[in-house]
Amino acid sequence: MSRMPPFDSLYVFSVAARHMSFTAAAAELHRTQSAVSHRIKGLEREVGVLLFRRHIRGLELTRAGEALAHQLNQSIADISRTLSGLDRTEEARRLRVTMLPSVASRWLMPRLPRFYQKHPDIQVQVIADARVVDLRAEDVDLAIRFGTGRYRGYQATLLMKDQILPVCSPQLIAGRAAIDSIESLLELPLLHDSAAEGDRSLSDWRSWLDQLGRRELSSRAGQRFNHAGLAIEAAVHGLGVSIARLSLVADHLSNGTLICPLPFATATAFAYYLVALPEVAALPTTMQFIEWLQSEAKEMESVAAGIQVAEAGLRTLPRSALPAAPASVPNNESLTDG
Repeated sequence: MSRMPPFDSLYVFSVAARHMSFTAAAAELHRTQSAVSHRIKGLEREVGVLLFRRHIRGLELTRAGEALAHQLNQSIADISRTLSGLDRTEEARRLRVTMLPSVASRWLMPRLPRFYQKHPDIQVQVIADARVVDLRAEDVDLAIRFGTGRYRGYQATLLMKDQILPVCSPQLIAGRAAIDSIESLLELPLLHDSAAEGDRSLSDWRSWLDQLGRRELSSRAGQRFNHAGLAIEAAVHGLGVSIARLSLVADHLSNGTLICPLPFATATAFAYYLVALPEVAALPTTMQFIEWLQSEAKEMESVAAGIQVAEAGLRTLPRSALPAAPASVPNNESLTDG
């Protein structure tokens, strides 16, 4: 090549490579699909190599295309860091972060004052939204997603794994006989997060029983709520026992607002991931927030350890009180989001 291709052509290619779709790239760039296709064909002529293989089912990067896309992502991230260094306005110290409403209210908000103590100059705008938003299109810097970790075109970093366990108010079981078996637990009023019953995250009552090898038991009875936070609040107010993700009830368990009447915890199929565009993840403000989130997530380990100790103690009871050997966990590798 005698000269560098136009930067606009390189940027159009990087967007198309991130989406693996000319149509999605056109939507992001506010251009027509035809314009994006022609621009990339022109780039391929200029560089003298094929960057995409066009198939009926979609696009596939060639080896040359993968190499160029990787280098462009790094270069765009470097440019973003440089611009961030030049920009000292309030906007440069603002972060827009999206997550599920339950995660926002039950996990992030109780911890956010500690972040402000360390970084009083960074303003975090929390967007509690059940939708999986397009970060670039909606000008969002970071997402905390409960899913499988495969998010094409984004940088995904594991924040923490999770598990589910039964929780209730201490008053609910005050004066009752000891809850020393799954059968005695299911005699209590049950509370359900209906959103978890169909998302294959293994976060509902049925999944808990299945993993404990007790598929013959029924857990259909009880009140249902359309997201996890409401089911947890119902448990706090003594309406019943809820199956809940440890991440969302760790604070309640620590302060005694909720207790675990039968300390058997099972793993979820999903985990929490920090998801961002590569160029945004490399910015100093984003990196500081991510590092703080990871330090907060480590506190979950001590709470989980306490549950494990309680479970080990319960397993010294007669075998009739214990669940059978855990059933195998379904393979959810085909899932792409949560």
